[in-house]
Amino acid sequence: MGQGMFINKRMASLRSAKIYREQSVAARDLMVNDVLYNAALAYFDWLRVYNEMIIYESFLENAAERFKGIEQNARLGEIPAIDTVEARISVQNRRLDLEQARIDLVRERLDLSNFLWLDNNTPVELQPNIIPEVEILPKIDEVMNIPGAIIPGVIPENHPRLRSLELGLRALEVNRRLMANRLLPAINLEYNFLTQEPDQLQSFYRENYKAGVSFSFPLFLRKERGELRLASFRIQDAELDLKLNERQLENRILATFQELESYSVQTQMAEEMVKNYNLMLAAEERKMSFGESSLFLINTREIRLIEARLKQNDILNKFLYAKAMLFRNLGIVPNVD
Repeated sequence: MGQGMFINKRMASLRSAKIYREQSVAARDLMVNDVLYNAALAYFDWLRVYNEMIIYESFLENAAERFKGIEQNARLGEIPAIDTVEARISVQNRRLDLEQARIDLVRERLDLSNFLWLDNNTPVELQPNIIPEVEILPKIDEVMNIPGAIIPGVIPENHPRLRSLELGLRALEVNRRLMANRLLPAINLEYNFLTQEPDQLQSFYRENYKAGVSFSFPLFLRKERGELRLASFRIQDAELDLKLNERQLENRILATFQELESYSVQTQMAEEMVKNYNLMLAAEERKMSFGESSLFLINTREIRLIEARLKQNDILNKFLYAKAMLFRNLGIVPNVD
């Protein structure tokens, strides 16, 4: 056997080109997955701030109604006039919180607009009257194309990252075979017909020919052996990189499932806390109507309820973030063809 019998530079280039074409598709899928992941995070942040604004709006209405009642009672002389100051401060605090939430909402809405484009590459800006989907939990898996039957820690087939690494490994294998082929001797065969009348077909006889064989083989093959060893080291490095990425993806998927389970438990606990704080606030307001409580205690109960509502919203945001991370780790890519 000689050089070029099974593989040569041209054949290696052709095979590598086919591999790189497939690898570019995997790279495209990774980019699509990454863009959709970041778009999902932007949407979830928009939803979080929108929920915060709704929370502050509702408590601003409560504080404003309470202030009107206390102000009327103070005019009638039923309570000291100083109580109106505390009620007014509560209204002012709620307005400050609401205004900050509105500013945050504008910023998050503009960030989300960075991912909105029409078919003719025209950017689209979300209008203020457009609101996010509040009841998003029942639809999140369907919207993000997350399969229902997923085994924690198991990487789905044709993951774009692993596919890209596997294709890169195949390209290195082609290059190693080419380097190994250069260790073979170079054999050239020559076979020529001899005739003084080449334009006449009958002048070609099998007895009139010249044949030859040339054989060349480097003496030490230092360069060729070095290139082959380097190609083998690159393959080993690529194999280790592939195994490392497989292990990392398995651990990330498993960790994401554990996060989702934890946030599910936290969501239930936060819902119970909000319910209990609502009961305590309602009881305190009832006691105040009988003259057995104070505005200070009501404000304290309300502040705790606001904190519980905000914590509940923050846990929801973390749960959605974990769903987005699962989407990313699974390498889910919609049909973009």
